[in-house]
Amino acid sequence: GRGGRGGSRSDKVKAAMERDASAYARELRCADSYLQAVWQILERAGLLEDTTVLISADHGEGFMQSHHSDAGHGGAVYDTQVRIPLVIAGAGADALPARVGGVWSETAIAPTVLEMM
Repeated sequence: GRGGRGGSRSDKVKAAMERDASAYARELRCADSYLQAVWQILERAGLLEDTTVLISADHGEGFMQSHHSDAGHGGAVYDTQVRIPLVIAGAGADALPARVGGVWSETAIAPTVLEMM
C-alpha cells in the first residue's frame, strides 16, 4: 500500500533516479580520465599542436529534472535529450567562437571541421 514498508512509490522513483544520476556521473568521470590520458599522450608525442580533438554525443540524458517524464533517452524530444555537447579543442579551435547559440544539426560537424583545416 501507500507509504507502507519501504517508502512510497515516489520515494522509490526518486531514489532510483538519484542512483542513475550517480552512476552517470561516475561514467563521466571515467570518460574524463580517458580523455585526459589521450591528451597527455598527444602532448608527450608532440602531436597536440597539430591535432584537433572533437567530442560530441548522439543524445542527451534525462534525469527527471523537468516536469516531463524524461528519464533515460529515446522516445522524447525534450531539451534534456536533444541538447548535446560539442567540444572542439586543439589545432584550429581558437578560430571558433567559444559558444554558439541557435539550433544546429550534427550534420554540420564535418563541414565545420573541414573548414578548420
